[in-house]
Parts: sequence; C-alpha cells; structure tokens
Amino acid sequence: MKSILLVSVISLGTLTLTAQAKTDVAASMEHLKKNEENAKSNKQQYETNVDISSKNIVEVTAAIKKLREQKAQLASNSQNLDKNRAVLEKMRQKLADYSKEESALLKKEEAQIAQLRSTLEKLEANKKLREENISAYQLKIAEVEKEKSDWDSQKQAFSEIQKELNTKEAKALTERDKWLDKRKGYRGEAAKWDKEAEVAEQTRVKYEKLKN
Repeated sequence: MKSILLVSVISLGTLTLTAQAKTDVAASMEHLKKNEENAKSNKQQYETNVDISSKNIVEVTAAIKKLREQKAQLASNSQNLDKNRAVLEKMRQKLADYSKEESALLKKEEAQIAQLRSTLEKLEANKKLREENISAYQLKIAEVEKEKSDWDSQKQAFSEIQKELNTKEAKALTERDKWLDKRKGYRGEAAKWDKEAEVAEQTRVKYEKLKN
C-alpha cells in the first residue's frame, strides 16, 4: 500500500494595484508566475494522491474479496465435517448394535452348552468366534470415538479461523472506508488548486498585457 505525498500549501492573496506595483511590473510578474507554479504543483501532487488512494482502495477491496472466499470455503469445510461426523455416528451405532447382538447370542449359546453337552464342541467354537467379534467391534468403536473427537477438534479450529477472518474483514472494511474518505478530500483539494491555478494564470496573462 502506497503512502500519500506531502504537499506544500501556498496562499494566493489578492493583489492590490498600487502606484508602487505599477512601477514595479517585473517584480509583480515574477510573484504571479511563482504563485501559478506553486498552484499547479499542488494540483499535480493532490492528483497523485488521488491515484494512490484509488490503487490502495483496489488492493484493500481485493483483500476483502479473498477473505470472503476463505470464509466461504471454511463454512463449506465445516458443513462437510458435520456430515462426516454424522456418518461416523451411524457407523458407531451399527457396530454397537452388532456388539449387542453378538452378546445376546453368546449368552444364549452359553446356556445351550450347559444343556447340550453333545453340541459342546460346536458351541465352544462359536463362543470363541463371538468373543473375537465382540473384541473387534469394541476396538472399532474406540477408533470411531477417537475419530469423532478429532473431527470435533478440527471443527473448533475452523471456528477460531472464522473468527480471525471476521476480524480481518472488519479491519479491511474500515481501512477501505478511510481511503475512500481521503480520496474524496484529495479530489476536493485538487479541484481547488486547479481553480487557483486557473486564476493565477489569468492574472499573469493580464499583467503581461499591461507590461507589453
């Protein structure tokens, strides 16, 4: 972002045609030319400031657009996190249901072992399988719970980033408003000094005619 140039201000007073001024036309002409040059120089400097303000406004506006794009992307990612977490929750519930079903079967088959010794070998094999399934499901449940916790942490991180982006956007908007106000002032000053330069030039031409 560029800085504003400092300008020197020269007041143009109204010249009074006195007897002494008429006798010293050369000195008056030199003074008028100097005023004209200063007015034109001030006009050019303020016009330069207007250009700088406009460029700065473009840069700040681009930064605001980028911040808003990042916010939109963050919001989209946050929604995806919620969807993925919901899928994981459904998976966890199914696994929990499977585990309950296996537990129920285990209890039933343990009762059958006591009643049906003839089928003990088969039931013992089934018992071992069911127990392995339960352990596998419980481990998977633990993994899903950990992944859910990770998603929650990421969502919290996204929330912090969103707050930061909101703060940056607010600052950028304030910065742009400041430059808009400055540009308005610089344009006014440029117009004023343009008028002053025109008056100075007209006065100089008048005195040149008097000299001739």
